[in-house]
Amino acid sequence: MSVTESGQPAATSPLAGASEKLAARLIRPAIYSRHQWRTWIAVTVVAALVPLVVTSGYGYNIAINSGLFAILSLGFYFQFALAGQFSFATPAYYAIGAYTSAWVSINHGFLLGFIAAVIVTAAVGGLTKLLLARSPLIHFAIATLAFGSLVVIVLENWTSFTGGDQGKYGIPTASLFGYPLDTQTKQYYLIAGVTLICTALLLLFERSPAQRDLVFVRDMGLVARTSGLRANYLQVVAFAAGAAYMGAAGSLLGATTGFVDLNSFSSAASVSVGLLVLLMVLLGGIGMVWGPIIGAVVLTVLPQVLSSWQSYEQLVYALAILAVILVLPGGLTSLPAEFRARRDKLRQRGAR
Repeated sequence: MSVTESGQPAATSPLAGASEKLAARLIRPAIYSRHQWRTWIAVTVVAALVPLVVTSGYGYNIAINSGLFAILSLGFYFQFALAGQFSFATPAYYAIGAYTSAWVSINHGFLLGFIAAVIVTAAVGGLTKLLLARSPLIHFAIATLAFGSLVVIVLENWTSFTGGDQGKYGIPTASLFGYPLDTQTKQYYLIAGVTLICTALLLLFERSPAQRDLVFVRDMGLVARTSGLRANYLQVVAFAAGAAYMGAAGSLLGATTGFVDLNSFSSAASVSVGLLVLLMVLLGGIGMVWGPIIGAVVLTVLPQVLSSWQSYEQLVYALAILAVILVLPGGLTSLPAEFRARRDKLRQRGAR
């Protein structure tokens, strides 16, 4: 609002007020125009209704695995899409979270085990990024691959912590404030609830100035540093947050199965999980929080749908992913925007 020379507020014309509102809209971050919370509420309703459709134990296993991979993919989205750090260490943080939670839960219950898993994996993830802060992108990716292999070797030899080849058994069933989550339906709701909370936290982060600073550092690192931003600090925090998500998924894995086995985190299994999470994020799309969740659901359900085509399952699976990546480089979440763009082009041609 302008003032006169005497210090009194000057009268503001309606035209000036309208121009100020227009300017505010133009500088408003694009993320604010997305109806993310409406989508979140819709997804919450759909997730709550899933048990009405799924009635078998096999179906619940698929739903639970979809939730676990969705949390893993959200963690990778945090590290890769927001922080611009490509990492192969997803299975390593998954394993660290699972064994940390199992060790704490046996003596202190699920909730403390879950919190410990999140804190420990966040600390390990932040330390990993801090130690490799000066590494270029490709060197960082290779170093995280080596770190993942090192974690597997440590876990295989630390038998007092992991249980060795026998695995870690006797993990107590998940419970919240004395209420046992001892059925597949309750466990599904637990994992769905954690997934929705993780998504809500990411939505809040994406609407914050910290996210815009992080994207600035990701896309224009040298310029961001000269502007005074603490680039390394932002990337360390973002990488640690992504690792915390992965640790949470590991904790939920042990709490729903009752045991953690080294076979789930062997070198071959780690490569498989890491590539699968990468494909989930790429298939769903890295331009939106919902991309990793959609990719996780599709790539968890799709193999079950193609089970009758077992001889050609891998071929159809690979072709489906390749087709989406070539036709929709932005992933499945870009499909509505692509549809609207083509519709507008058709309308423009019709108007001519």
